[in-house]
Amino acid sequence: MKLTSLSIALSLVAIFFSTITSASSLHYETTTFKVYGNCEMCKTRIEKALLKNENIKTAVWDVKTKMLTVSYNPHMISVEEIHQLVADTGNDTEKIKAKDATYKNLHGCCQYDRKK
Repeated sequence: MKLTSLSIALSLVAIFFSTITSASSLHYETTTFKVYGNCEMCKTRIEKALLKNENIKTAVWDVKTKMLTVSYNPHMISVEEIHQLVADTGNDTEKIKAKDATYKNLHGCCQYDRKK
């Protein structure tokens, strides 16, 4: 009986330390790239879409400079996937163009002059 209690206690200690180790090994990187858009509605839509992803810690799009800064876990999501998440909102990035239908569904003030 004592051996079973000891085994359970050791298992709990092992789980505790593995949780601490995995939490401390979280690593975030930051990337910045251009995202086309016009207004605060664009800002809200882009940031909200990115922050829904649990692998993205922060997302800030600057309306004036059109630059998006994202802090993300590179072990769980790639920069290319982040570009795709943005394009899925209807906004083009410097690497991925949003689908025409998605872009056309944007509010009128959000529709910017697109590169051909």
